[in-house]
This record gives sequence, C-alpha cells and structure tokens, in this order.
Amino acid sequence: MKTLLLSILCAAGLLAQSAPAQSAPAQSAPAQSAPPPQTPLSLDDIMNNVEKNYPPLLVTLAERALADADVLQALGRFDLVLSAQADTDQFGYYRNERLTAGFDQPLSTMGASVYGGWRGSEGSFAPYAGAQDTRSFGEWRGGIKVPLTKNRQIDDRRGNLQKTRIGQRIASLTIDQQRLVIRQLAARRYWDWVAAGQRLRVANEILRVAQERDAALREASSLGQIPAIEVTENQRQILQRRSQLVEAERAIQQAAIELSLFYRDGAGQPLMAGNAQLPAKLPPTQTLDDTQVETDRVAALNLRPEIERFSQQKKQAEIDTSLAENDRKPAVDFSLGFTAEGGDGAVRRGPNEMKASLRFELPFQRRAAAGKLLSAETKVTQLTQRERFARDQVEAEVQDAASAVRAAHTRAALLRDEVQVSLDLADAERERFRLGDSNLFTVNLREQAAVDAELRQVSAVSDYLRFLTVYDQVTARLLH
Repeated sequence: MKTLLLSILCAAGLLAQSAPAQSAPAQSAPAQSAPPPQTPLSLDDIMNNVEKNYPPLLVTLAERALADADVLQALGRFDLVLSAQADTDQFGYYRNERLTAGFDQPLSTMGASVYGGWRGSEGSFAPYAGAQDTRSFGEWRGGIKVPLTKNRQIDDRRGNLQKTRIGQRIASLTIDQQRLVIRQLAARRYWDWVAAGQRLRVANEILRVAQERDAALREASSLGQIPAIEVTENQRQILQRRSQLVEAERAIQQAAIELSLFYRDGAGQPLMAGNAQLPAKLPPTQTLDDTQVETDRVAALNLRPEIERFSQQKKQAEIDTSLAENDRKPAVDFSLGFTAEGGDGAVRRGPNEMKASLRFELPFQRRAAAGKLLSAETKVTQLTQRERFARDQVEAEVQDAASAVRAAHTRAALLRDEVQVSLDLADAERERFRLGDSNLFTVNLREQAAVDAELRQVSAVSDYLRFLTVYDQVTARLLH
C-alpha cells in the first residue's frame, strides 16, 4: 500500500521532468466563451512600430527638414531680383520725373550674372545730369558680368549651396545613427520581455508541480503512510515557489512597461504587451564564424554613419578651404552691357551703345583670407584624424561584440547540458524516493536545482540576444 501511494506521489512529481522550454498541457476546464488568441508579438512588429510612432525618432527625422530648409535658403541667393524706383524733382529750377525698372539674375555658372531693365524720364535736366534724360520711349539696357579670376571657380553663393547639400547627407547620417541606437534599445527591451515571460513560465510550472503533489501527500499523511513533516516540507516549497512567482510576475510587468516606450498605438500612446502576446520560446543561439565577422567588419566601415559623417564634414571644410583660397585671388571682373534709346528727344547719345569694362581689385595684405584658409585647413586635419580614429573604434567594437556573442553562445550551450543533467538527477531522486531510499526534501532540492539551471539558461540566452543586438548595431545591420 505504501509503495503504491509513493508511486502515485512520484507520478505527480514526474510532471517536473518535462523539458524546460515546453509548457505544461492545459487542464480540462468547463466550456466557456474565450477571447480569440492573440498573435505573438515579434521583433519585426516592434521595429516597424518604432519607425512609425517612437517620438525621439520622429524628432530626429526633423533634421532632414531642417537641412532641406538650409538648401532652400542657399538657393534663394540665386533668385531673380526685380527692382523699381520712381523719382521726381518739382521744387527746383529743373523739374522732372524719372522711372526705373530692372532685374538682376545671378547664375550658377562661372559666378556670372545677367541684368536688364528700362528707364524713362521727362522734364528738364541740368547739363551735368544729362545721363538722367532719356528719349520719349525710354532706354532699354541689358548686360552680363563675368569674374575672370576671383569668384570664377567658386564664390560664397555656390560654396554655401554645396555645403548645405552636403548638410542634407549629414542630416540623413544623423538620423541613421540615432536609428541604430533606438533600434538596439528596442530590441533589447523586447528580448528582456520575452525572457521575463520564460522565467514566469518556469515559476508557474514548478509551483503547479508542488501544488499537485500536495493533495497526494496530505492523503498519505492522513492514512499514516508518510510522516506529517513531508506535507510541511511540501508546503514550504509551495510558499517559496509562490514567492518566486510573484517576483517573476513583477519582472514581466516591469519588462512590459519598459517595452511600452517603444510599442505604441497609432496615436503615439504606449501599449502594454500582454502575456498572451509572448512568443512560445526564445530563439536558438548560433555562433559567429570568422568569415562572417570579417564580412561584417568591412561592411561596418562602409555603413556606420559616424564614419561617413566625418567624411562629409571634411568635404564641407574642404569647400571652406576653396573659398579661402578664392579670397586670396585678385578680383578681375569683366562687364559687357548694351543700351538702346527709343522715341524722340534731344538726348545726345545712342540710339544704341555697347559698353565694356574691366575692374581690378586686390586687398594688399589679405590677412582675412589667410586666417580663413588656416582655419579651414586645420579643420580638415582634425576631421581626418577623427575619421581615422572612428574607423579604429568601429573595428574594435565589431571584434568585442563578436567575442561577446560567441561567449554567450558557448555559455548557453553549456547551460542546456546542465539543465539536462539536472533533470536527470531530479528523475533519479524521484526513483529513489519511490523505492523509499530518499525523502521529499531531497527531491525538492533536486527539482529546485533543475529550475535554477533552467533560469540560468534563460538568462544566458537573454544575454546572447542582447549581445547580438549590440553586434547588429556596431555592424550597422540594424539599418536594414
């Protein structure tokens, strides 16, 4: 009779032999209308949600709009300029009215600009102001101005436009750099939540085993077949495992709250992921071979935003160098203009005239240009060194992240073996208990050791996933 009862108790304990990653079969329950099961929340769901609704990323996306605004401002310096002016002199000896209208259009080619317009006047003019007098239909004019040395290859307008267009690329790189950080944090919070769900499953399972064993132990104790201390020991285990369950429930609530910062609805409000959305298990771990790490290292040097950011900033500094060198050149400007008088009048010029001019200007000391050139060249040197160090840093980060992933994979594999050994020991201890060679205290110790090993395995896989997200960040794989 005692042997039969112990067999019943061990049968209840055999439920603890199930593999750690497997859930216990559901118990039969009265039929009732239940809500439809929720689809497990995947990492891709979180990433897509972050792209659409995560406020810090949306703020960063505004950098692109600011860069576009800077380009628009730079293009504004090439806008067509229209002008008009009306003058009158009615109180002096010479009474007249004058009207002038024209345009000026800077060109993006060779620093040239074209101009044109019309002016007309009527009344009497002093002899020394004869240039203001026109014929009855006025005077039409047009022409072009072309720099021959300074401002021919580059000028402030074109240089500023080039820098702002590079600024657009820098803004995109800033967004990518922020996106890498945000995606890595989102992935980490997601895997923390999934791992917390696995710990909760383990805590529920080990508590269920002790609770199911309690009824059989109480019955055996009431029949005098086992000492009452065995029931008390099982009660202690139930209380301990309930405490572990409370701790696990708090951990998954905390993980869900932290995940809600990245998981939001269409209005941008945080969403609390429910336990029904938990994946069934953690993904398997894999090591990184040397070929893959080398490929990812080369890709990281080409894709990491901060490296290209330094390169683009260096291009901006090189434009400043070109502008400074331009300021050191003498200004030699050629102008060619044409005027045509129309109508009647006593104006002593025209009716058509072609005028050309050549203007020379050179600041003698040119200290402002020399200072600007020195500053730009120094900045280029600084950015070159920063880019070089950024490359070294990226290579070190890739190697360190790969090392962490490999170590975490090895640790997770060892813990899988430890879990299996611990389950075998627990099974052997139950068999000894069935044969009367052990006690429930020792059985509980073996079961708790198996649970501890499983929890450490969950932590090891969680560490692996965390290190893997860091590896994906430093290799820029999270951008895809």
